[in-house]
Amino acid sequence: MHILKKLLPILLVSALLSSLPAGATEQDKESLALVEKIVLAYGGAEAIEKVTAVNAEGEIKAPVRGDHGTYKRWFKRPRLLRVETAYQRGAETRILNGDQVWRSGGGSALKSISGPGAMAVIYQYKQLDLPYGLLKGVYNLRYAGKETLDGVATDALEVSDAEGPAMRVNVDVVSHYIVRISGRIEFGGAATELAAMFSDYRPMAGTVMPFRIHNFAGGMAVSETVIQHYSVNPAGDPALFDPPIKDHHGRVLSLASPLGLRL
Repeated sequence: MHILKKLLPILLVSALLSSLPAGATEQDKESLALVEKIVLAYGGAEAIEKVTAVNAEGEIKAPVRGDHGTYKRWFKRPRLLRVETAYQRGAETRILNGDQVWRSGGGSALKSISGPGAMAVIYQYKQLDLPYGLLKGVYNLRYAGKETLDGVATDALEVSDAEGPAMRVNVDVVSHYIVRISGRIEFGGAATELAAMFSDYRPMAGTVMPFRIHNFAGGMAVSETVIQHYSVNPAGDPALFDPPIKDHHGRVLSLASPLGLRL
């Protein structure tokens, strides 16, 4: 039994290596050993896979805007995300449905977007779904050593796929929770680092979820979100991920596409 306990981590890593998905071309042993610890910290593979949808509500503060307001988020696997922020002096909505992204702000209607703005929304989805993505082995992985963040010792992991952006993930060496994710996206020809720090993890539906998120852009604090309530696997309305699209008469069209997008 003692020998089996010693061999178990090695066997798990070997199994992950042998099942390397077609999309991933690099996953070193150190990275896979760390992924195994992350999966266990988040409640295990079964618990992570069971959580297919999460709604979140809370408050958001934006120091760069000198404003605050409410925050609502709807997440559903695969590739469905809606985020609504309602500040005192303005509001914004972002929607991801498969490979399509829409955004509205300043009272404007939802508009289809592409390029860096769309990639930022896809990047946000990947951040939220990272434990599942690591579990499923869809990313290239490279262990990047030890780093200390705000006095917290972490293991650094470089995570990438063909779509991008590449992410640097910092994992608490004690809890094995993900405490920071950063990636670089080009805006106007210049690469800007977008980073999120996750803290105040609490048990939820057999796994754990962060109740506090700090977002940064180019090293500057952009916002602090405090989650007040999570709903796991709610019976949500799929139309939340379908922006209202009107014809030339102003009538809303509602022909559902295979992704659930109303065209």
